Amino acid sequence: MKLSRVLLGFASAAAITASASAFPIYPEVEGNDTKAAATVPPACLNPGDGVSGNSTAGTGVGVDYFRLNICADAPAIYEWRLTLASSTAGHSSSLRSLNQTAVAQAPWLPGMAIGTPGATDGSAQAHVVAGTDRVQKWYGFGKGEFQYYRVTGATATTADYTATLSRTTITPVDLGSYAPGSIEIRTLGQGHTTDTDLWIYDANLDPIVGYGNDDEATAAISGCVGATGTTLQSCLIRNYGPGTYYMALSNFALTNNQPSPSDDDFRTGALLESPGAILNSSSTLNVNVTFRVTDANGSAQFPTTRAEAHQVVWAKFTVTPEPSTLTLLALGALGLIRRRK
Repeated sequence: MKLSRVLLGFASAAAITASASAFPIYPEVEGNDTKAAATVPPACLNPGDGVSGNSTAGTGVGVDYFRLNICADAPAIYEWRLTLASSTAGHSSSLRSLNQTAVAQAPWLPGMAIGTPGATDGSAQAHVVAGTDRVQKWYGFGKGEFQYYRVTGATATTADYTATLSRTTITPVDLGSYAPGSIEIRTLGQGHTTDTDLWIYDANLDPIVGYGNDDEATAAISGCVGATGTTLQSCLIRNYGPGTYYMALSNFALTNNQPSPSDDDFRTGALLESPGAILNSSSTLNVNVTFRVTDANGSAQFPTTRAEAHQVVWAKFTVTPEPSTLTLLALGALGLIRRRK
């Protein structure tokens, strides 16, 4: 009986050791006081992995930077959380960004001009507090994105900290099908005054250059009927070919690696360095981000609440030719086949 208990104890200890070794925690390498000197773990990171360190400084020497390289995975929308825990609570953490130089304001067509990324380090997202933990959140797509992560401390934060990753797969809301050509997406005038921010992604979950809007510009610039350029709401008109598209929507600020297009009224927002990530900076809960989609056949409103801190609402829609257009395409293809004969 005693032997069984001893063996069981050894088995439990072995299981715990195996579990711990399956989720490595990589310690900081000192001298990581700037983004350029960030600690880079020797392997990409999966859910359960993490980093650790010690900081009692709010600025300068003693601040900790990490570059978190996330392992590639199957294509999907993944919500990542990074939770910092320490027995001496009081740390601050953030995900980092670059600045942007604004492009001159102008209609999107014909120029299709966008801003220029800068090189100044800034904060894209400050932590939110959960108990004594500090939590960050972002979204990736299985493309092996990365994040720069900074941890600062204070005189009292003498114990080590550990920041651990977790992940949830997001299913986007299906908005239905729309006709090819010009499609408008607006939060402007939808029964709320939320400062919104949105970006469109293609079928491969890659951001489409220039297909984003933070603040509506005047109707002369944006093409949006009734737009005055005086609100902080969004209105985006773009052309869409057949295919599947995804929309990332939140309150301000939505941040990816895409510079703002010329027809955005706010064109100096922060940028991420990684092409495969997107995040929101706001900790406000239960925000109304209701929006309307309009194509050649009409419009539909979608009542929507962005419930959590740092949450991005995800939706998808398809663009499909009308049946008559499909018939013409089929006849054209048939004619081409006959000519080839």
